[in-house]
Amino acid sequence: MKKLLVLLFSVTQFCVAALSQEKRPPAKELKAQGNHIKSSGNDLLHLRFKAAHEKHLAEARRRNKGIARDLRGEGAPPPKPPAPRRIP
Repeated sequence: MKKLLVLLFSVTQFCVAALSQEKRPPAKELKAQGNHIKSSGNDLLHLRFKAAHEKHLAEARRRNKGIARDLRGEGAPPPKPPAPRRIP
């Protein structure tokens, strides 16, 4: 008899716990939340690649500026090569 009462008590406790849980949102709402999370992740990835691209462009501009300066002959002239040694 005691085992039967314990079993009935545990079953009723389980049912009460199951009924007191919040209801799941509809599938449409879950899909909308998933799309929102996916789009925010894509936005973060896009910003990361955009920052890397801007860094690459800035580096290319600096490099091209230096090449243009060398072609125009601005700044200090390049160092002369060392004179060949005289063999006595």
